[in-house]
Amino acid sequence: MTKQLAPTISSPAPILPPVFKAILSVLLVLHLTAVFIAPFAFACRVGPASSPLADGLMSGFRPYIDALFLNHGYFFFAPDPGPTHLVRYRLEFDDGRESIIGTFPNLAEHRPRLLYHRHFMLAEAINNAYVPSQSPPEPSPPLASATNEQRQQYEQAKRDFAEQFAFWRHRRAQYEAFRDSLAAHLKSAHQADRVTLTRVEHRNLWPNEMVQGKSLRDADTYRDLPDETSAASNR
Repeated sequence: MTKQLAPTISSPAPILPPVFKAILSVLLVLHLTAVFIAPFAFACRVGPASSPLADGLMSGFRPYIDALFLNHGYFFFAPDPGPTHLVRYRLEFDDGRESIIGTFPNLAEHRPRLLYHRHFMLAEAINNAYVPSQSPPEPSPPLASATNEQRQQYEQAKRDFAEQFAFWRHRRAQYEAFRDSLAAHLKSAHQADRVTLTRVEHRNLWPNEMVQGKSLRDADTYRDLPDETSAASNR
């Protein structure tokens, strides 16, 4: 006699309770909304103007977007990538050698492409870190005839100024440390006695300029940005 085997019965897959399904669905919708809002808010920005709807949504989701780094680099591609930045340096020597003027990033000098990209990011980083040397304006004290409300407003303005000043001083110190580090490296690499750094902005062409055949390398597409680097770079 042949022995008959009992049919095997596969165990059913575990099923999530409806409440968990609903919670996961809501979380998924919120995450996808956050992924959409970051580029949407940027696309709705035209110069200083922006969409109140996009700004409101972005404000509500900003903590989550910033925590997961979902708001990154959209300005670099479209719709308006904005200007790029370079750093021009001047090296001076006390032994009679001729001064050296260079720029980074430099396609002709920085190869392969990854090396160019590193210098490109350095130039953008120092431009983003820039903070003016002038501190925020301190509020003027009230007149002798000022009311109590005006005096209270002045005291609040003093507290706000103290916070702004501390923030400015911290940011300015970070920028100066970054700037002086670049200057010290150039000074050491070339055995120079003095180094002057200048931030340079390179704007994009307007559509009509492209139609007219204007070149991206034309001199008027570059603009020197003010800074106080010459004294600090000599340290």
